Amino acid sequence: MSKSVHVMLLAGGYSADIARGAASVVAAAQPPAGTPRSARITPRPVGAALSAAASAPAAVPALIPLDGTPALVRTLQLLKDVRRVRLEAVWIVHNESDTDRIKGPSGIFAAAPETELGLPAINFISNGATGPGDWRGEVADLRVGLKALAGRGSAACVAVISSELAFMPAYNLQRLLEHAYLRGRDTLGFSFLNGVDVSLLGTEGHTVFVPGEDTALPRVQQLVPHSAAGSGMCVAEPFLLLRPESAGAVAGGAGGAVGTLPELAAAVMAGGGYVAGIDLMFGRYNLRTAQAVDYADRFFAFCSAAALDPKSMGLPVDTVLQPQTVTAAAASSQGAAAFEPPAAGAVVPRSVAATFRFDELEGGGAGTTGRMAGGTGGGGSSDPYSGGSSLRGTDYEAFVRTAGAFNSRFFGDASSSKAAAAGLKQYLLPPTFYMTAYRRQAADIML
Repeated sequence: MSKSVHVMLLAGGYSADIARGAASVVAAAQPPAGTPRSARITPRPVGAALSAAASAPAAVPALIPLDGTPALVRTLQLLKDVRRVRLEAVWIVHNESDTDRIKGPSGIFAAAPETELGLPAINFISNGATGPGDWRGEVADLRVGLKALAGRGSAACVAVISSELAFMPAYNLQRLLEHAYLRGRDTLGFSFLNGVDVSLLGTEGHTVFVPGEDTALPRVQQLVPHSAAGSGMCVAEPFLLLRPESAGAVAGGAGGAVGTLPELAAAVMAGGGYVAGIDLMFGRYNLRTAQAVDYADRFFAFCSAAALDPKSMGLPVDTVLQPQTVTAAAASSQGAAAFEPPAAGAVVPRSVAATFRFDELEGGGAGTTGRMAGGTGGGGSSDPYSGGSSLRGTDYEAFVRTAGAFNSRFFGDASSSKAAAAGLKQYLLPPTFYMTAYRRQAADIML
């Protein structure tokens, strides 16, 4: 029997913190009135995402443009690359005040979003909120969506993704949905904080995740909301997969009056429920602060530019960042050919869940190994991906090298090195966990 999952995207809610932070950045970019031209300091240009968020008293994270595309649409685009899980339907719970922005004549979706995005049925549900004052929280939105889903009589699992989460263009939602489904339990996302996370989100307001066992998908022993957390600590993320019976119970009020998905998981555990965890790993971003929004916006734009011309983005000349569907032979000193997405409804012959890869070209001399300083957090002088490394060509290698090059620009070299020191490598899973393009192709052939 095929794995069947409903996907519920919680696109409602408002963030006054993001709007205030964005407004402060915009104001700081303008010199005080009367400042002589010779005394003006040129600040970093304000990014498009922050400019959009600063124009209203509260921002809607799901609709913030990241490299020009709303975060909600980016998640939907990743869903169409899921192959080994059957998506029964996609449910989008949104603010009543955003109905026209989403579905109107000038909204972000066309008249037939299923055809446009190549997805199964997409259902839009209003949470009734007309402003920050009457929004009741993520779990209330989830219950609105679950009650609507119950009317369809489906008994499939429900994967719930908060609008607070954004995923980079190469993120593998296939792994997330499939592994959470196969765990056979209600499953909550978690991740390990690194230095970049702490710089963007701060140390307060996290939900500390305490695993009950040292396995890939551990049982959750304890969740501690509203806690302080630093680099290296494990924290809960707003991703939750509910089994059919759990989804029905939550729709009926199980879990009580809690606000967030991690708090709901804690309430389920307090009632005797078994909740497992799944590591969201690299490439996930929390849109909780203005700086985190700015980082994601600029990083996604960096990925787009690097796919066309890696040299202009500071990547070594013997390393080419390109779409999986573009061969190394197509790359040139002018950059790789542009990636053309498949037509809606087309059968894709292999997974494109990992959009980018790095290829080492012939003739690279000494000093052009493609290693980015500070990119791995290891601090060593040797390239961890050289020679016969089993990580060469994997998602992990591509992400670490790209993030290393970008962080040096976003934070500056000193801050980037400091952030990377508590970075990614200490959280490395066994090499067999990461998939190369060929491993993905083999997995899809075995459907």
